[in-house]
Amino acid sequence: MCVGSLRLLHDGEEAVGEDREKLRKIRSQVLTLIEEVTARPRPAYELDGQRIAWDQYLAELRAMLDWCDRKLAAMEPWESHTQAYT
Repeated sequence: MCVGSLRLLHDGEEAVGEDREKLRKIRSQVLTLIEEVTARPRPAYELDGQRIAWDQYLAELRAMLDWCDRKLAAMEPWESHTQAYT
């Protein structure tokens, strides 16, 4: 899937280095689209047999935002706190 000129990674693909910046840019673009759609809500309608459902579009944008957040979170360094007993 593409947003602008950026290709989204599919589940299972690794995202590193430059990909992190692409994910951040995609996330920013998606947030902008969500802001635009929620600022001017429109009803669903049909045009030449094609259904335009803005609520579905907004749900897809939110799913894409969640996907970006999961991918970015997985790329962050993590710590594991353990405790040993003697």
